[in-house]
Amino acid sequence: MVLEHWDLRREPFANVPGGGLFYGSPQHEEALNRMLYVVRHRKGVGMLTGEVGCGKTTVTRALAACLSGEPYEVVVLANPALSPEELLKAILLKLTGRMENGSKAWVLEQIHRHLQSAEAAGRRVVLVIDEAHVISQRETLDELRMLLNLHTEESFLLTLILLGQPPLLRTMAGLEPLRERIALRYNLQPLDCGHTIRYLLYRLRAAGARRGIFTRAAAEALHEASGGIPLRINNLGDRCLLIGFQLGAHQVDRRIVQAAVEDMDA
Repeated sequence: MVLEHWDLRREPFANVPGGGLFYGSPQHEEALNRMLYVVRHRKGVGMLTGEVGCGKTTVTRALAACLSGEPYEVVVLANPALSPEELLKAILLKLTGRMENGSKAWVLEQIHRHLQSAEAAGRRVVLVIDEAHVISQRETLDELRMLLNLHTEESFLLTLILLGQPPLLRTMAGLEPLRERIALRYNLQPLDCGHTIRYLLYRLRAAGARRGIFTRAAAEALHEASGGIPLRINNLGDRCLLIGFQLGAHQVDRRIVQAAVEDMDA
């Protein structure tokens, strides 16, 4: 009923990353291009950081979409808070689809064989470690670095992309061997007011909006309340549409944004 009220075809502010919705702000485009460079030029390691909800995972989904027509095998490990041995087993499971319980040396050998087989078949493996800031054991990070020792005479057999919140930057500062392997890094910042408004318009138009739903004042108030964090923009935007529907409003104005903020803070 809410979608019908606003004459929309689908939810404009869904928080599931991807779905073909990638708002290319200058900084998100820069992040994507840097990660593509790391992958296509086989640079070893790329690192993307930012606060919760800034769009790191969305950039990674866009990266996978860009590579989908090319010979790449992109796998994502979303819960890396593991011991070194558990991490290697989780990586092997992601690569092969098989759960193995051999020794660490055996698991490493299976990973190496998979990477060699992919290389022989003309595929390049990309391993994305999401939430890398939650890795608390230095030994676990060392295992990631050691995976880069698997290479041919010309290039790495694996490209590693690390995603994490700002604490990852501090972790890397004290881990020189891995930090030196990072070819490119980028830190996503919140959207400014202008790009928050463009983001709103982009999401609404992608959902089928054929008229202005948020007033300019409402969009500016939403930016102030969300701090320009896309995740918060989505949550507030969705709440605004619900409250506007309940009030029978034709547009979302500043008053409705304030009601949404109060409702979410309650």
